Amino acid sequence: MLLRTSLLLLCLAQGVQEDKILEAGDKLLDEAKTAYEEAHSKSVVSAFVDAGFKLEEARIKFIVLQEIGTPERQKLATDRLRAINQLSKLIHDGKVAISGTPAGNPANPAPIPPKKEPGPDAPPEPVRRAVDVMKRAAIPDAAKQRDAEKLIKELFKEQYAKKAPADRLALAEALLQQADKTPDDPAALWVLCREAQDAAAQAGDVRRLTAAIETAARHFDVDAMALKSAAFIGAGKNAKSPQDFGALATALLELTSELVAADLYDPADKAATAAVAHAKKTNDVVLGLRATTVSREVAEAKLKFQAMKSALTTLARTPEDPVANSQMGQFLCFVKGNWDLGLRFIAKGSDAALKSIADKELSFPPKAADRVFLADAWFDLAEKEKSPLGKRQLTAHAREIYEGALPELTGLVRAKVEKRLDAMQQAATVPVGPGGEDLLKGIDPSRDALNGTFKMQDGILIADGASATRHIRLDIRALPAEYDLTAVVEREGSTPGDCFFVLKGGDRAFCFSLDSFYGAVSGIYNIDGKNPRESGTAIKGAFFNTGVSRTVVMQVRKNSFTVLADGKPFYSYTDPWSRLSVHPSFKGDTGKLGIGSLSATYKFKRLSLVTITR
Repeated sequence: MLLRTSLLLLCLAQGVQEDKILEAGDKLLDEAKTAYEEAHSKSVVSAFVDAGFKLEEARIKFIVLQEIGTPERQKLATDRLRAINQLSKLIHDGKVAISGTPAGNPANPAPIPPKKEPGPDAPPEPVRRAVDVMKRAAIPDAAKQRDAEKLIKELFKEQYAKKAPADRLALAEALLQQADKTPDDPAALWVLCREAQDAAAQAGDVRRLTAAIETAARHFDVDAMALKSAAFIGAGKNAKSPQDFGALATALLELTSELVAADLYDPADKAATAAVAHAKKTNDVVLGLRATTVSREVAEAKLKFQAMKSALTTLARTPEDPVANSQMGQFLCFVKGNWDLGLRFIAKGSDAALKSIADKELSFPPKAADRVFLADAWFDLAEKEKSPLGKRQLTAHAREIYEGALPELTGLVRAKVEKRLDAMQQAATVPVGPGGEDLLKGIDPSRDALNGTFKMQDGILIADGASATRHIRLDIRALPAEYDLTAVVEREGSTPGDCFFVLKGGDRAFCFSLDSFYGAVSGIYNIDGKNPRESGTAIKGAFFNTGVSRTVVMQVRKNSFTVLADGKPFYSYTDPWSRLSVHPSFKGDTGKLGIGSLSATYKFKRLSLVTITR
C-alpha cells in the first residue's frame, strides 16, 4: 500500500512538472511571436535575434516534453515544435532581408548595436497583443479540390496532353506561375501546387519540385521538410542521368541543413546518407566531398545532441542553471553554428573562460582592435579543438569576425589578419580532383587582354577595372563541354563592382557576374535577354569584402550550371541553354573562357580548370 501511494505521488509530481514545462513553453512561444512582430515592424537585426533567443528557449521546453511527457503531451509538443520551426524560418528570413546577405554567403555584418534601455521618465510601451504569425490554412477538403482540379485541367488542357519530360517541365512552370496569381483561392492554390509537384517529379526537375512544396507550405498547415523528404525519395527512383543525381544530392544537402536546424537528426542522417549515394553517381568531385563531409558532421551532431538530453531537461526545469546553459551554448555555437543564440547561453554558463569571450562579443565592441581580440580567442580555441565539426564552426566564426574588422585595420595588425585569412582560405578550399589545369600559368596579359589593364604580379592576375567605363576583359582558352572552373578571387579597394566570367554551356556562351550593379546582385547575364535583376534570378547582396579571398567553383554539366561559394551552394541554373546569351557589354570571343571586371580591381589568385570526361 505504501509503495502504491509513493508511486501515485511520484506520478502526480511528474504531471505537475510537465504542466509547468508546457505552460512555460507556451508562454515563451507567445513572447517569441510578439518579439518577431516587433522585429518585423522595426526592421532591426538585433530584434530578430531577441525573438530567436525566446524561440530557442521555447524549443528546449517542448523537446524535453517529447522525451518525458505523456502521449497526449508528446503530441502537443510535436505540434508546438512544428510551429517553432515555421517561426524560426520567418525570423531567419527577416534577418537576411535586412542584412541583404544571401543564404550560403558567409556574413560580414556590422556589429549589432545593443538595445537601449528606456530612461526613468520614458512613457511605458503600449501592450501589444500577440498575433499568430504562423497561422496557415488547413488543406482544402476533397470536394473543393476536385472542383478546382477540373477547372485547372480545363485551363491547361493542351499542356496536360503532352507527356515528354520537357513538356512536363513546362507544365510545372505554368502551374507555379498560376499559383503565384491565385493567393485568394485556397482550393485552387493547393491543387496548383500539388499538380506542379507531380509534373516536376515526372520531369525530374528538383528545383521546381522544391518550389511547389515551399509555395504550398507558405499558405497551408503542412510540414515542408517531411514533404521534401518524401518527394526526394520518389524523385531518386526516377533519376537516370548524372545531372539528375547531382540535383537531388544538392537538394538533399539543403534539406539536411533545415533538418539539423530543427534538431531532427534521424531524418537529417537519412537525407545526408541519400545525398552521398546520389553524389557517387555523378562525376562531381566537389559535390561528393561535400556530401561526405556533411554526412559525417550530421552523425557527429546527432551523437552530441543525444548527449545533451540531460542538460535540456535541466534547462526546461531550471532555466538559469549555469552548467546546463554552458552545455547548451556550446552545442548551439560549436555544433550548429548558431552563434547569435549560443553566445547568450554561454554568457549564463559556468565556463569562466568562454563566458568572458561571450560577454565581450555580446557587448558589440565598436573598435576593430577589440574585434580582432575576439577573433583571436575563437581561433585559438579552434586550433585546440579535436572535433572536426567544432573546429570548422569555430574557424568559420573567427574568420567572419576577422573579415568584419579588416577594412578598419592598418599596419602590422592588418598584415597579420590578412595572412591568417589567406591561411584559412587555403585550408577551406575544396580540391577539385586530379587533372586540374592551372590557367594562370599560361596567361600573358599583353597578348590575352582584349581591353583594359591586366597584369601578372607574383603569380597573381590583377584586373584593374576601378576606373574603367566599360567591362575590361581577358580571354584565356576554349572551354570543354563539361568542366569545373575554380577561382580564388579577392577585391582591392572599398568600392564594389563587377567580377565576371564568360562561360559556355552546351553551345551557348553566357556570363556569370559577382557583385554586379555596384555590389547589389550576382547572377547570369543574360537569361532571355535580361540581366539578373530583370530576369528575377539575382542573388541579392554584396559577395566580396575588401581584402578577403573567396573561392568560387563554377560547375558546368550537360544540363546544369551550379556555383559553390567557399564550398556552399550559391547559385544554380537547370533550364535550357537556349535561354542564355552574353550581354553586349561583355564583348569578346564567345567561344573562350573570359574574365574581367568593372568599377573595381580584382586579384585572381587561383584559376584552375578540370575537364569532366565520361
